[in-house]
Amino acid sequence: MLRNVDFSRWHVDIDRYLNPLVPRPPWRWLPRPISHFLGYRGDKPPKNLGNLVLAFWSLIGVFCGVLVVAEVSLHVPSFQHHHAPIIVASFGAAAVLEFGAIESPFAQPRNAVLSQVMASAIGIGIGRLFALNPHANALPQVGGALACAITTAVMVLTKTVHPPAGATALLSVTEGYEIGWFLILIMFLGCIMMQSVALVINNIQRRFPVYWWTPDPLPRPKVVVEDTESAREGKQESLASSASDDDTQAPVPARIVIQEGRVSIPDNVWLTAEEKEWLEKISQRIR
Repeated sequence: MLRNVDFSRWHVDIDRYLNPLVPRPPWRWLPRPISHFLGYRGDKPPKNLGNLVLAFWSLIGVFCGVLVVAEVSLHVPSFQHHHAPIIVASFGAAAVLEFGAIESPFAQPRNAVLSQVMASAIGIGIGRLFALNPHANALPQVGGALACAITTAVMVLTKTVHPPAGATALLSVTEGYEIGWFLILIMFLGCIMMQSVALVINNIQRRFPVYWWTPDPLPRPKVVVEDTESAREGKQESLASSASDDDTQAPVPARIVIQEGRVSIPDNVWLTAEEKEWLEKISQRIR
């Protein structure tokens, strides 16, 4: 019977409903020094760097990111009152992604922040439910596995897959009972600190993030024109330029332009370093 089932239709695209509500990033209107450290490069593609440079900035970034999160946690009195650790262990894995694999979808802000918040909420929720039953409370390994599994499924459905969040969900059940729901605030603040450090370190010679919400182009807001008396009088003129007006209102598909010695990649297109290098080689062959 399963052979006759079309599983390709079993698909939920949450961005289909969320993307129309998400505003387009305003980075292009900000001063260049600010937009640069928010990941905006215009049509200028990032430079290719050797792995020695990448290793150096990864070392600096991971050290600074983990240190900042730990120092902030140590100096927040409410964290100590809730028996919070110096730093949640999953931030170590998150730092590797945020500074060592900055082009990965797993490292982008949407994935890095939302996944950790959801994982902590799911983990604490499962832990509290298991604590209601003495027999279930004696099986933290089952609760941890369940929390990790549910978190993974939620991340897949919401396009926020971030592997360290699985560890957060697991730790929330096995070691986070005393912290309780306060863990959500701890994870959120830690993610914001980690992202802030990443925006500074990763944009010195590299580019981060590749995108903030989605690599797909966000729709432009539609222009609503009221049907007034003056508008009706100029209807003939508006019909002549309706084609160009429709083009400005409709979402513009992303285009990669390859010219002699130059490749223009829009902000909403995500490419790996190998793909960018391949495109640059093509541009160098154009005469």
